[in-house]
Amino acid sequence: MTKQLFSPDDQLLQRLWEPLQHNHLFVLAFILLSGYLLGRLARRVGLPEITGFILAGLFAGPHLGGVVQERIAADLQLLAEIALAIIAFTVGSNVLRSTLARAGRAVAFLATGHVVGGLVFVTLFLTLAGLPFSAALVMGVLAGGSSPGTVVAVVQSVRARGPFVEHLFGVVAVATAITITAFGAVLSFLPVFAQVEGAPPITLPAALTAAIGDVVLSVIVGVIGGTALHLVTRRRTDRGRTVIVTFGILLVTTSLALAYEFSTLLSNMALGIVYINLSRIPHTVMETIRSWSPPLYAVFFVLAGAKLDPAVLADTVVLFYGLVYVAARIAGSYAGTSAATRVCASTPEIRRYMPLCLVPQAGVVLGLVLVLVDAPILETLPPPLSAALAQTVTITLLAVLIKEIVGPPISAFALKRGATTADS
Repeated sequence: MTKQLFSPDDQLLQRLWEPLQHNHLFVLAFILLSGYLLGRLARRVGLPEITGFILAGLFAGPHLGGVVQERIAADLQLLAEIALAIIAFTVGSNVLRSTLARAGRAVAFLATGHVVGGLVFVTLFLTLAGLPFSAALVMGVLAGGSSPGTVVAVVQSVRARGPFVEHLFGVVAVATAITITAFGAVLSFLPVFAQVEGAPPITLPAALTAAIGDVVLSVIVGVIGGTALHLVTRRRTDRGRTVIVTFGILLVTTSLALAYEFSTLLSNMALGIVYINLSRIPHTVMETIRSWSPPLYAVFFVLAGAKLDPAVLADTVVLFYGLVYVAARIAGSYAGTSAATRVCASTPEIRRYMPLCLVPQAGVVLGLVLVLVDAPILETLPPPLSAALAQTVTITLLAVLIKEIVGPPISAFALKRGATTADS
């Protein structure tokens, strides 16, 4: 339910406010300025700037302040898509060929440990808590998703660098690909788990093949985009043309992924990986991306905060499952990544602090939840399971609410201790 800023009795204030409330430019300005103010306040009290952005959206969103109405937020979603494309590109552009050669094995083990640990712990403990196994399994798969946007924002906020950060970006990229693949396979396989009569026969290899096919096509779109960006920008040119070409190719890549229902995150990560490893003069494009990032990040995270509804805290059943999910995911990630670090002999800093950097969870899991909400397969499942899967959406939103508020400070803490910073 959308909240109004003023009561009907405040007629004069309402008449003055209403034209502004429906003005996209004013709401966009409010998003930027409120994000700036709360982001600055967050930094003053020792929290990362992104926490201020999310709180600004929470307070100004349709569920509390009512400044950012749902319709306006939906209209501004285009800017959030552009921000997400930049975030994914930034993650990919930090995965260098030299890093993969030096630490590719460790990155693969860490990402797999994070995903598998979260899958096992979340599925087990939610099943023990009373959620149907199929619904708990879906939540377990979602547990592998991280928050690339939060990772990028926190890394930039604390000015972290070095091998720890290289490992972190690689883990985020690989874990995203694994999670999207696993989610597609599990979603296809749900009728078999639920023992639905008359369901079309499907095998696990077939489900995996279909899911991997979507991932491969997403990556192909990004590879083409990254190659095109390299070819167009390989000769030094003026900054204005570089801005135009860079954003044009980012938008084409994103639009192709959206139009054909591929993963925009994977496509733009692949774009970043290909470009950074082909180009000999990547600094011009990267400076372009960095200069446009701050306002788009602010819009992205304020709008993300506006989607969070604190009313879910009032549902005791959802709150219980949500807390079990959050605790099990953190414990599973820690157990999985810790086991992986022992196999690949990672540094003590990576073993202690990498799992804490993966606590935030938003972009990937929210996108997959939206796929789950609209999935036609839900109509073929028994009503109790369909209801349980619908409940997982609310549980996930609650978990995102918790993790996007407490996660960034935890990640910042871990980065300051695990990575080299510009101040050190």
